[in-house]
Amino acid sequence: MLELLGNNGQVLGIDIDIREHNRVEIEKHPMFKRITMIEGSSIDKDIAKQVCDFAMDKKQILVVLDSMHTHDHVLRELELYSPLVTKGSYLVVFDTIIEDMPEDFFPDRPWGKGNNPKTAVWEFLKTNDRFVVDKEIENKLLITVAPDGYLKCVA
Repeated sequence: MLELLGNNGQVLGIDIDIREHNRVEIEKHPMFKRITMIEGSSIDKDIAKQVCDFAMDKKQILVVLDSMHTHDHVLRELELYSPLVTKGSYLVVFDTIIEDMPEDFFPDRPWGKGNNPKTAVWEFLKTNDRFVVDKEIENKLLITVAPDGYLKCVA
């Protein structure tokens, strides 16, 4: 999409572990010129600083969160990265569907009902008036793993 839009749009990906075979394939891809990768935890202060430095001169910023799905982790990501999102753009939080799944659906994971991305979004929105849940996108999709996770920046 960035290539179709033209200009100089960039993607910054953060992963706690960028496996060598994945890195090789990404670097071989024709769109690699638009991709920057950072290896580390998205809530590490040094990683967050690298992201903020990367975003400093960008005109329009969309943030997508799809990392560790615990409430505390996602809430920290929201706190760190929401200031980067530009008015009219989005902060998308994936896997908010976890809250709507059966209680025992994720028995081997540290997240579940009451401790997940959606509960973090709800808490975040209590104290942040720059974002609203955009149900229009959710309604267009009909099926999504991110109910209440499409946050539009309105201020």
